[in-house]
Amino acid sequence: MDALWSQITDLAPHHFEAHTSALQYWTAKWRGSHQLAREFAEKSAAGAPPGSLLAVLPVIAWYESHKDELGPVGYCPPDIRALVDAALTDVALADRDHPRLAEVRHLLGYFLYLQGRYRAAREQFRHVDGFTEALPWRYSRLAPLHYRAVRTKTGRRALTERRQR
Repeated sequence: MDALWSQITDLAPHHFEAHTSALQYWTAKWRGSHQLAREFAEKSAAGAPPGSLLAVLPVIAWYESHKDELGPVGYCPPDIRALVDAALTDVALADRDHPRLAEVRHLLGYFLYLQGRYRAAREQFRHVDGFTEALPWRYSRLAPLHYRAVRTKTGRRALTERRQR
C-alpha cells in the first residue's frame, strides 16, 4: 500500500476519492487500526490545501472508529466539535461543483445534528436533499428513512432554537 500510495500522491496529491479509499484501507475493519486510520487522516488533512475537503478525513476516521459504541453524547466533546468546525471551514472554501461536496455535507449535517447545532445542520442538509448513499446513511439498513428522520428533526429543532433566541 505504501508504494501504491506514493504513486497516487505523486500524480494527484490531494485527490479526495483516493484519500477516502486509503482511509478505509487503514481502518480496523480492513487492514489497519483505529490509530493508523486516525494518523493517516490527520496527516492528509494537515497537508491539504483549503477547499480540498480533506479536512473531513479526521471526522470520517473518528466516525469509523466510534459509530457502533457511542450515543449522541459521544459526538459532543470539544475535540470532536473542533474536527467538525475544521471540516466546515474547508466546505466553505470548496468549489461548489466539487463532486464529493454533498457527501461531506451529509456527514457534517449528521454530526451537527448530534451536537445539537441544529441551524448549522439544517444548512448542510439544505444543500444535499435526497442522496442517501453517503456516510452515515449507508450504514443504516433503512438509509432513506434514517436520513429523513434526522433531517426532519433537525428542521424542527432549528425552528425551536430560532424562536428561543
